[in-house]
Amino acid sequence: MNTSTGMPSLRAVRPRQFADRERLGRDHDGGYVLPRRMVTASQALLSLGVEADWSFEEALLAIAPGLEVTCVDGTTGPEIIRARVLKDLGRVLRQLRLLRAVQIARGLGKPAAFRRFFARHRFLKLMVAGRSGPGLATLAELLAAVRGGDASRWVLVKMDIEGSEYEVLAASRELWPRVAGLVIEFHALDQHWPEFEAEMAALGRWFHVAHVHGNNNDGCIAGTGVPRVLELTLVNRALCEGEPPPSTERYPLPGLDRPCKPGHPDLPLSFE
Repeated sequence: MNTSTGMPSLRAVRPRQFADRERLGRDHDGGYVLPRRMVTASQALLSLGVEADWSFEEALLAIAPGLEVTCVDGTTGPEIIRARVLKDLGRVLRQLRLLRAVQIARGLGKPAAFRRFFARHRFLKLMVAGRSGPGLATLAELLAAVRGGDASRWVLVKMDIEGSEYEVLAASRELWPRVAGLVIEFHALDQHWPEFEAEMAALGRWFHVAHVHGNNNDGCIAGTGVPRVLELTLVNRALCEGEPPPSTERYPLPGLDRPCKPGHPDLPLSFE
């Protein structure tokens, strides 16, 4: 928090310099920028939140074909994806938006693609939470399942769980020594700024900030240049030689960052 104004500020999450950053996944929402070392150091990927997009997971597998992939999402599956596509298709057809209808109709192949991908990789239909319960799993439980009894395994974690990240992170503060990195989407920062600050302070013990990108779908917190939704990449300090210097680049990064909402400008970030 910027103590001089009492307003949210990105000063505390200025990224460090990493020469091995690259973009993995879709050109827009669902693609992330991260140092390659996070991938090559990992034996497993734990991906929390999938919906109908596994382009990030496929991109990681292209780099590390031996990576064991486990995806967790209680809100998706082939029939759910199909129902959503048909609902959207009906809506745009009623509006006579024929070009958009053609684009949406391409999604009818997604259920079959889902089945093909997860015939080769593990999918758990669970919600991720800070506590155990029916249909729920904690991050501790999921990491234990992915490691299969081998606590030395390095795991890369992607987390896009629509606001549950604060609860999950608060319950996970001792889990990070063998987590190669975190790719996290922080939602509703206008409502959760104190929780965000608390979790970033706790994560700073184990990780360096490698990248920050603002999701342009929801704009910025009123009166600030801080996006309401932030995508952060954190790399485990154990994978870094010394202390990487703070980045002096302008964000978003040309050639790496893409606006989450196509056709709309990306959000400039200031870490001053």
